Amino acid sequence: MRNSIAGMGFLVACMACGAAGAAPYPDRPIKMIVAWSAGGGTDIPARVTADHLSRQLKVPVIVENRDGASGMIGTEYVARAAPDGYTIQYTVADTHSVAPHLFPGIRYDALHDFVPVAVVGYGPTVLAVNAKLDLDSFDEFINYAKAHPGKLSFASWGLGSGGHVRMAAITNETGIELLHVPFKGSSPALEAVIAGHVDAMIVPASMARPQAESGKIRMLAIDTQERASIAPEVKTYAEQGYAYNLRFWQGVLAPKGTPQAIVDKLNRALDTALSTPEAQADLARVGIIRLSPGDGSAAAAQAYMEEEYERWGKVIKAANINVQ
Repeated sequence: MRNSIAGMGFLVACMACGAAGAAPYPDRPIKMIVAWSAGGGTDIPARVTADHLSRQLKVPVIVENRDGASGMIGTEYVARAAPDGYTIQYTVADTHSVAPHLFPGIRYDALHDFVPVAVVGYGPTVLAVNAKLDLDSFDEFINYAKAHPGKLSFASWGLGSGGHVRMAAITNETGIELLHVPFKGSSPALEAVIAGHVDAMIVPASMARPQAESGKIRMLAIDTQERASIAPEVKTYAEQGYAYNLRFWQGVLAPKGTPQAIVDKLNRALDTALSTPEAQADLARVGIIRLSPGDGSAAAAQAYMEEEYERWGKVIKAANINVQ
């Protein structure tokens, strides 16, 4: 009996030693995957987020670009990564709320291969038109399109892209007919609108602002809840009588199976890091408005992303968008 008790004591002591010897998370650099190229609309806010998260966790958070296939290559990489908290993804609604409804051969399950960590915010977009069009409001745009069905064209940065799907939401609600002209990237699409080759485009406000200031385009509406500091003179859709929610979230996810304790620690670290005045100013500078649904927890982020998955799925189905 004495030997048995002594043996149990030795085992408990060894277990305690093992627990004490385990390094707390994180004890080495964290890799943040961005599924688009460097310098783009997702990469830049990801680097701002990584910088502030790194300061909070006191380990490097390194952004790694794995672009291709509309964000699906990098996203699949994260889905297959070790669920240890050292590979996470900064992404946008395109990969998890839109692509699954458009690409039947997609090689990841947006709802089950990931654990949402936090919603960072969203990048406002504006409806912009060529400056030569005699249109000054969203209402005038809709009325003109109704009077000239199929005559107005709009650019996007690709079939099934955020610009395409957002405009589809508008055409679904208003019944207007527009000609879609897809481009390989938002920059050439905007250049086509500036040149007058295409009439309109839904474009990130951060890209549209300089062109509007120089008189090359007009911004008719912005998809924020209230007027945004990036374009304070532009009325929201709601101000003009249209209750559209065209926002695409940006956020952080981890591979399925990541321990809840790690997910929660990342969630708290992100919330703390991005709530500082400095971080909020940095995000605003790159065109991101903070959004923390519910109580800001990882569970609230998951519920929000699931709702967005369903919402955009309905829009895509109603618009009968086909990328094949």
